[in-house]
Parts: sequence; structure tokens; C-alpha cells
Amino acid sequence: MAAIDEKNLSAPQSQASAHARLSRAHGDAGRPQYPPTTALQGPRTTCDHDSAETARLEPESSSFGFSAADRIHRRSDYLRAQRAGIRYQTAHFVIYAAKAPEPPRVRLGVTVSRKIGGAVVRNRVKRRVRECFRTHLRAYLEVGTDLIVIARGGAGLLDSAAIGDELAAGVAKVAGRLARAE
Repeated sequence: MAAIDEKNLSAPQSQASAHARLSRAHGDAGRPQYPPTTALQGPRTTCDHDSAETARLEPESSSFGFSAADRIHRRSDYLRAQRAGIRYQTAHFVIYAAKAPEPPRVRLGVTVSRKIGGAVVRNRVKRRVRECFRTHLRAYLEVGTDLIVIARGGAGLLDSAAIGDELAAGVAKVAGRLARAE
């Protein structure tokens, strides 16, 4: 028998991959290339939902909300309210109120110019005016009224309570004058 020396035996060498981090050409070998498709689920049952509510055919009943329908969008509506409406001026706001041609709700329009301040200040004033309208100013006005609020100099320095107090006094005066004018 021939003597077998271990140093003369050949050991199998591992094959080096092209890139050590990728086990194959397109990524992880343990993960499928395309995610498996799930079985299609049928339409949700509407037994828990009112179909008119789901389709949003009925107006929302919340009187405290402020949706897009509560805003004045068109320039012509702003101009009509300013020409035909009642005007009242406070220290920091000019307020117009006019009867709207379509009477289902009270709408608000807010104008804040660059004279008041930068974008942050202007947006803060608009948010505060909308919140005052949403919480308590709407109650002063009859349904079918358009309210325009124009901020004047110094309005950006007021806090929410001061804006609310000033607008409440002004809207109460405008609402009274508008009711007498009819």
C-alpha cells in the first residue's frame, strides 16, 4: 500500500460569486421576484352604511363643521356682497354681509392682504377667522347670508380671543342692520 499523505490531497474549492452581496443577478435568492397575487376580495357589503350617506348625496347635518360649501369661492360673489351688502368697520376688520341668491346656508369669505404680514401671519389670521365663524359667528346670521371679512392692519398681531370678540361685536351689528334692511 502506498502511503497517503494528507498534504497531497486536493480539497474542493468554493466558487466565488460575481458580487458577494448578491446571491444571484436580480437580488435576494430567498425572495420571489414578483410578489404572489392575493385572491380578489369582493365588494364590501353596504349593510352597515346608508347608501345616500355613502354616496354623499345628503348635506352634512353638523352645524359646527366648515366644508367647502360654507366658503365663498367666486370673485363675483365677493363683489356682489361688497356692492349690495351692509358694511361695518372695526379696528382691525371690515365686515360685509349680504343676502345670497342661493339661500341654503351661511357662507364666509376671508380676505387678508400682504400688508398684514407674510404667508404664515396671513394664514394664521384666516384660520382664526374661520374658527370664530365655525364656533359662534354663524349663529348671529340668518340662513342664506354671505359674510365677507377683510383684515386690516394690525390683525396679524391679535390673538384668537381678541379676533373672536372683535368679530362677534361687528357681526352682531351687521346682522341687526341686515335684518332691519329687509
